[in-house]
Amino acid sequence: MLQFTISWYFNLSLIVIVMQRISIENFGPINTFEADVKDVMLLIGPQASGKSTLSKSIFIFKSIKDELIKFISDVSNEQLERPINEFSKYLRKRFVEFFGTTKQMQAFSLKYYYSPEKEITITLNSQGFVDVNFNSNILDDMNVIFKNVRNYNERVSRSQTRYLTLEERLEIDSEKTLYLKSIKLHIDDLFEDTRYTVFIPSGRSLISTLADQLQDIEPYSLDFFMKSFVERINRLKLSFRDTLNILIEERESLISEEANLSEVKYAASIIRKILKGEYRFEADGERIYLNDKQYVKLQYASSGQQESVWILLLIFRYILDGTGVFIVFEEPEAHLYPETQSDIVELIGLLANINNNQIVVTTHSPYILSSFNNLLYAYQIGTNKVGMEKEAVESIVNKNIWVDPNRTSAYFISENHCESIFDEELKLIQAEKIDSASSIINNKFNDLFNLEN
Repeated sequence: MLQFTISWYFNLSLIVIVMQRISIENFGPINTFEADVKDVMLLIGPQASGKSTLSKSIFIFKSIKDELIKFISDVSNEQLERPINEFSKYLRKRFVEFFGTTKQMQAFSLKYYYSPEKEITITLNSQGFVDVNFNSNILDDMNVIFKNVRNYNERVSRSQTRYLTLEERLEIDSEKTLYLKSIKLHIDDLFEDTRYTVFIPSGRSLISTLADQLQDIEPYSLDFFMKSFVERINRLKLSFRDTLNILIEERESLISEEANLSEVKYAASIIRKILKGEYRFEADGERIYLNDKQYVKLQYASSGQQESVWILLLIFRYILDGTGVFIVFEEPEAHLYPETQSDIVELIGLLANINNNQIVVTTHSPYILSSFNNLLYAYQIGTNKVGMEKEAVESIVNKNIWVDPNRTSAYFISENHCESIFDEELKLIQAEKIDSASSIINNKFNDLFNLEN
């Protein structure tokens, strides 16, 4: 029998979440930005001001651990001769997929602190190419990982030089599963984070409009974020052949002890309210059922339903599965009525409160920020009340969606300027910053009114 020993790393201890931090200089429209990456991070500002640049910058650093796992799963023996250099090249390619060619860019610096002792820097060198630099603490750990990957690959390679019985092949497969799991645990520990990374781009209604043609769309015709989103949706839609209630019942039946799925049921109720129906994936395509008999095919549904459906169903799936995620939402308010924007904020707040999930929201909508203020204020009042007074708060805002101000930050991003709009004393987003556009519009009206009178 073959003897494979995976003894090099298997840490089952809980990982302590450490406040992480990003620093940006001269990158795209952003001159300077430095801040902690909190669990709920809200970015508002005009178009082309840098919201997406900032959210994607955070995302590329948060996704490096996932990219390292992908790199290791496909790494060749030749690449393992100089693994750090090869992985750096891999990340440079990913950077171009995120942000496009660097030929027209000026010198910039992106720095991310996973902890005070661990940081990665991405810069543009004098030749116009991206450099990825790991500090010594990260390098040391990565070298240990790559050393053990080489050792494992050598053991597997030696085993393949002779005839293997069926049982020996099964044993190798079992050892590989254990090996990949141990790698993930080590990498999660290295980057001090266990969450999966997800990016939900704007322009989602296109996916719904072309629902029946998604399988035929050439991947190279989409940018990295939309391509990844389409791939995720194509995998996920198969799990929505049944109603949300049936999915919840199936989950309850799989849990041995009495399940507390109140958050999942609450999420389902919000989704039905927003969609004004229920999504189903059927043999002839995607539908939204208005009732038991009436439905509309997704490509003919309203723009609001098309734009929001996959935000809603992704959130539902992550809550149902208990998956820990870092997730970026671009413009969740698109094509939604203001009251419905408040509903989608409640769903995002619910997701943020489960499994220490981490979210970044980019938005143009003051209603999104005002709705988050309601959740922040409910937390402050509700946590300071007891008995009937606390129940009164819960009757207005469900306690599962209260957002802790200590986990929250908010920034106004304008041309060449990034400003915090979170009032640290009141623990709320500054009201005067929430809808500056309305002030400008109202001032024009007042000027016209004064002229008339």
